[in-house]
Amino acid sequence: MTNKIVLKTTDEFMADYQPVYQPIFSLFLGKAKRYAEQVGKTSFKRLEAVGDIRNRHITPKDTEIKQIGVREGSKVFKKYFLASQYTESDLQDHDRLSDVVSQVLDEHNKHQDDLLFLGEGTSASTMVNNGLFWSDDSNYVLESSSALSAGSDTHLSSMHAAIMVTVAKANKIAGRKVLFLYGSTAKTKFNSLYSATSVPFKKALADVMGPNWSIVEVPDDIAISGDGWIACNMDQIMFHMTIMPQLKDQGINAEKMYSWHNFLMGSTMLEVLALYGIVRQPVTFA
Repeated sequence: MTNKIVLKTTDEFMADYQPVYQPIFSLFLGKAKRYAEQVGKTSFKRLEAVGDIRNRHITPKDTEIKQIGVREGSKVFKKYFLASQYTESDLQDHDRLSDVVSQVLDEHNKHQDDLLFLGEGTSASTMVNNGLFWSDDSNYVLESSSALSAGSDTHLSSMHAAIMVTVAKANKIAGRKVLFLYGSTAKTKFNSLYSATSVPFKKALADVMGPNWSIVEVPDDIAISGDGWIACNMDQIMFHMTIMPQLKDQGINAEKMYSWHNFLMGSTMLEVLALYGIVRQPVTFA
């Protein structure tokens, strides 16, 4: 009997998938650590030097060398998974099955980004895993909210100055950096012009930030409240993950005359490897 239902393999579906939504989590895959697809917790320890760690002068008469203090810290990646299934009757037209798979994967990519930022929490103390917006990582820097002055061009100049303060802190450590801009008001101003010169705000900002920086606007699909920006050092962040959104498996139930298609995605965690590896600055506009 000819298999009329499964027209492609899962690998073929994934290879042909052209995303409509561009996920942010993909930016972190270059420095990622993948774990087995098993529910549970993975604990790992890190040693951090503390206090004065600079060398001191030593002479031939010295019998002791300055000791460097170290403290041990531990972090936990909570592994869990989210899944769904799509079934289709053998009596249906299967030509547009790829359309359904693509729509589902797009929505799951949005969901994965939501987990990346919020970790399924509403604060740094309620999230499941450390992320971009909520985190209790000891190297994560959350600044106090800053109020920007009123006025059209005054807003832009004060926003520019505030962003450069964040950039200066992030530049304390080497590495490739990304500035994530979030909030409808902040993004609107980011895409506006200086009225006196007609110079785009984003161009003026990028020119000053330099070639080691790139700027990404956080999609409105991510349920972040307020306005602000997040400076990330991509070389000082470890992306802990299991499986990214995908069509995991599929098959047919000949007895009940339908095909099934299983989708799977997993939790993630961002480990900040150095102080100022992530700096988040919330802002308000008068």
